[in-house]
Amino acid sequence: MDGSPLPTEKKSALLAAVKRGVRTALVTTVVTLGILVVLLMIFEGKLIYFPARDGVGPSPGEDVWLTAADGVKIHGWYLKHPHAMGTILHLHGNAGNLEDRRDLVRNLCALGVNVLAIDYRGYGKSEGTPNEQGLYKDTRAAYDWLLTKTTADRIIVHGESVGGGPACELAATVPCAGLIVQSAFTSAPDMAPRVVPWFPKFLVRTKFDNKAKVARITCPKLFIHSRRDEIVPFDMGEALFAAAAEPKQCEWFSGGGHNDLTISYPKKYYSRLESFLALFEIKPR
Repeated sequence: MDGSPLPTEKKSALLAAVKRGVRTALVTTVVTLGILVVLLMIFEGKLIYFPARDGVGPSPGEDVWLTAADGVKIHGWYLKHPHAMGTILHLHGNAGNLEDRRDLVRNLCALGVNVLAIDYRGYGKSEGTPNEQGLYKDTRAAYDWLLTKTTADRIIVHGESVGGGPACELAATVPCAGLIVQSAFTSAPDMAPRVVPWFPKFLVRTKFDNKAKVARITCPKLFIHSRRDEIVPFDMGEALFAAAAEPKQCEWFSGGGHNDLTISYPKKYYSRLESFLALFEIKPR
């Protein structure tokens, strides 16, 4: 090459080729991102719910079968305490099934309460596929079943992680004695960027808007969260507590992860629940 400038027509052709390349790259990128967004929207539930179908052993109390409003059959465990001061409705997190909560429900019962713990639709022996509205229906079926055993002013709802969503929905909808919100997020869209950083929050169809609901829940509330929670950030626990209406309490753990507070700090954890139960002055009947 002699270093002489390119003819005008060659410059124009080169510039046109560059523009076509940039345009093709942009179109390819937009189409690819669009496909990924659509796929994420289609399979949104796969990023939220991680149910285990198998492995649920015999109930530590009695098996309970419930029918949700849409006809889905839900399985649960009901443990009775001989001198129960009330009943805890336990709503577990997004992974596993009841079997993973066997020790927890026994220990809750040992606090002096009856315990009803359910597997949402799609978990364990329950029918169906999990989704936000379905979890609300499952929880309401459990609450309605408890009303055949006790009264609303003796039911304490305990929602852990994803279970905080149906727990807050229930407590905002029907009367209950108290609400325990453990390791829960402010809302599902708020969690989305932590799972898929580039995914637009406004496209998340699952809401679980716990932050908005706790502001209108009037029963006593206890918020539990670990400062070292590796899944749901601690600042979400703080935000829920700040947004909640009175009366409210909080217990912030300095250690322990999202799923192991009962293992890392069993004495502190169960003692804190026990003191919260005593707050209502729910007496045995």
